[in-house]
Amino acid sequence: MAWIPCSGHDSVSGLVWLPRLLEKARHCAASDGRLADGYCYGDNDFIDKQLIAFLRTDDVTISALVGEHPADADVARILVERSGRSPVECSAFNATFRRKNFDFVFVDADEGRLRPGFKSTILKLLYNHLVMPIFYRLFQRDERNRRASGHAP
Repeated sequence: MAWIPCSGHDSVSGLVWLPRLLEKARHCAASDGRLADGYCYGDNDFIDKQLIAFLRTDDVTISALVGEHPADADVARILVERSGRSPVECSAFNATFRRKNFDFVFVDADEGRLRPGFKSTILKLLYNHLVMPIFYRLFQRDERNRRASGHAP
């Protein structure tokens, strides 16, 4: 992969993963799709979808916002304001979100953010050969359904 989004541990407006989500939105917009360089984006991505639901929005809205605002901080502020979420709710969400997604260890292993060794090799193999094949099939199904319903990519 030539392009790798920022770490899921990065945060903006008090939410982890949000900078990564926004970066993927920008990259997907530039590639005219919902899959860019092997990365799913938005409602079709298992982890993105959780944050999007917390923000009470959808990926079409996020894509529009990143097209209108060049600064991630502005988009993040708008999303959090529109969601009505408080800083306390964001903090509680972060803790649950990180725990639910194993503190992004599989993603970190896959993207080479873990120290090389046996653990990172096993995690990367599990992620790429057991987890992601399932999600890619779901992504393909969801994209077929999205196109059939007339929603823009």
